[in-house]
Amino acid sequence: MKLRHLFLVFALSWLVLQPAAEVRAELVVVVNARCGVAAMTRNEVVNVFFGRNRQFFNGIEAQPVDMPDAHPDRARFYSGLVGKDISEVNAYWSRQVFSGRMQPPPKASTTEDVLKWVISHPGGIGFIDLSKADARVRVVYELTP
Repeated sequence: MKLRHLFLVFALSWLVLQPAAEVRAELVVVVNARCGVAAMTRNEVVNVFFGRNRQFFNGIEAQPVDMPDAHPDRARFYSGLVGKDISEVNAYWSRQVFSGRMQPPPKASTTEDVLKWVISHPGGIGFIDLSKADARVRVVYELTP
């Protein structure tokens, strides 16, 4: 009987100590609220972040900002957007730089830095957690989990 009691205590302790299911916030693509873009398709977002199209439909130059490799939102963003991991995205940009075609977007260290970039550039575009979006930016695309 003591063994059964000990097992029950152990099992309950293990359950209590397990972290709660991680709530993953929704990632969204935001632009400068004054740039005139209300919504974007997945393909438009891909084309901007991979340098294939550096203009919005209204002619304003798109100025994307990325996050550092170590930032967890970067991996989630590219995985959700194009199904690629960070090493594949970095390999793409290495090929582009080596061939002289184009440079990758600059990287902002934090979500607040992404917001500052987007706000301070007329064609600013970046990705952030939906809960961080405010009136200074416009959500134009939502990544589906």
